[in-house]
Amino acid sequence: MNNDYKLQGRHVAKFVIMSIIGLFLFVVLLPAGGGTFNIPLGFVINWLGLTLNRFELGGFGLVFTIAAILITVSFLGTVVAWVFKPSFIMDNSRLKDLFLSHPVYFVSKGIAVVLVWMVFFGVGPDWLLCPWDGAGLMMDLIAGGSSGSNLITIFLVLGLAIPLLTDFGIMEFLGMLIRKVVRFLFTLPGRSSIDLMGSWFSSSAASVIITRDQHEKGFYTGREAAAICVNFTIVSLPFTFVIANFIGLMSNFLVFYLVICITVIILAVIMPRIWPLRGIKDEYLPEVGKQIVEEPDPNTSIFSQATRLAAQRASVTTPAGVIKSGLSNWLNIFMDLIPFILAWGTIALVINAQTPIFDIASWPFGQFMRLLGVEYAMNYSSATLVGFFDMFLPAVLLSGQDAVAVYTGYAGDYVEGYGYGYELYEFFVAPIATRFIIGALSIVQIIYMAETGILILKSKIPLNIGHLAIIFLMRTVFALPIIVLLTRILFRG
Repeated sequence: MNNDYKLQGRHVAKFVIMSIIGLFLFVVLLPAGGGTFNIPLGFVINWLGLTLNRFELGGFGLVFTIAAILITVSFLGTVVAWVFKPSFIMDNSRLKDLFLSHPVYFVSKGIAVVLVWMVFFGVGPDWLLCPWDGAGLMMDLIAGGSSGSNLITIFLVLGLAIPLLTDFGIMEFLGMLIRKVVRFLFTLPGRSSIDLMGSWFSSSAASVIITRDQHEKGFYTGREAAAICVNFTIVSLPFTFVIANFIGLMSNFLVFYLVICITVIILAVIMPRIWPLRGIKDEYLPEVGKQIVEEPDPNTSIFSQATRLAAQRASVTTPAGVIKSGLSNWLNIFMDLIPFILAWGTIALVINAQTPIFDIASWPFGQFMRLLGVEYAMNYSSATLVGFFDMFLPAVLLSGQDAVAVYTGYAGDYVEGYGYGYELYEFFVAPIATRFIIGALSIVQIIYMAETGILILKSKIPLNIGHLAIIFLMRTVFALPIIVLLTRILFRG
């Protein structure tokens, strides 16, 4: 930041107006009918998804077709880059980064392109394509959704909306005001509070994208960015509504969310102070250096300094810069993230449905839950691990035990009054306290490879797959006793 900057009224107005718009879109909860709530951005995402999917191509919603085309282009571009290395790709840093992918992404794109067209043409075994345990379900999450909300439309909207929180000064303003509290509790800059807000009220992907952006612009060190991503990127409040409803906990939602919030805060105090987060270098990226200014001037009020920093940040933000940033996010997400989610999410679902691997791997956690007094712990132990692959999988397992499902078609089929995908009639056998505990655990585990995990791995944040797996297991071990204790104190099912 420029220390010679002189505060100007128009810059303050720009900061205030754009930040109010951003906070309104991401934070304000509005009634969504049926006793539920959503943020304004959520209404936009739902409307866009439903509107696009009203247009059908080959019996599939338009978003499904868009996803299929993007996955195919991503794979073909990667093949061309690896095999032929044409100059128009190799000499363009953006295209080279998109298509000359790591072998893991190359394999993921190959698997994804096969799966998406198998679902489209309905060719393949039922255990692979079915809309409850395989690629059909993953494509519904990516491009369908009964409410219109799916990953494609979420990222389309977030790409242009997130700069309202990151580029117009609200992070600098809040960071200066609460820096001491956040630094004391979480060993993080005060501006990280906006990541928590962006996650809790928008989506975990939004928080990771915000953090990645701030790290690459010199506002977070590697350790700070890593700590934020594995402690603050909780799924959004609206999505928590979805999970609670899906596993039959809507009548207990306030207590459910309270337990989640308390657990997340306790873990956020503990995790940055122990290995592996503590061992990550507290350094800024050398190509950008330190850009953050949160140390106060003793001769000026904290509020005045916060306003000055915010106005200065807003002064350098332009519409062209926002659009360029949004386009960059879109390309990274649609060319790499979406194929990865489809490929590995499907693999995880099939492994869980067709093999005992997750049951065997989760045996220690089943025993741990039995020790803590969780009913039917061994029956649902696999739900403690499958969330590492995708945030929705534990809820699928919790609601799927002895559920009666009526399938109306594959992911692209539209059901009048319901949406794209399937219709489910649920019958729960798990005690409500067990659903409460495992449902809360699935949300506070935070690391989901199909969404936040892959975004972290694709960034410059110094976390690898080993780090993420270890932190996921640590959060599971630490969180379970906390959730069980809070459930016994607060929950009356």
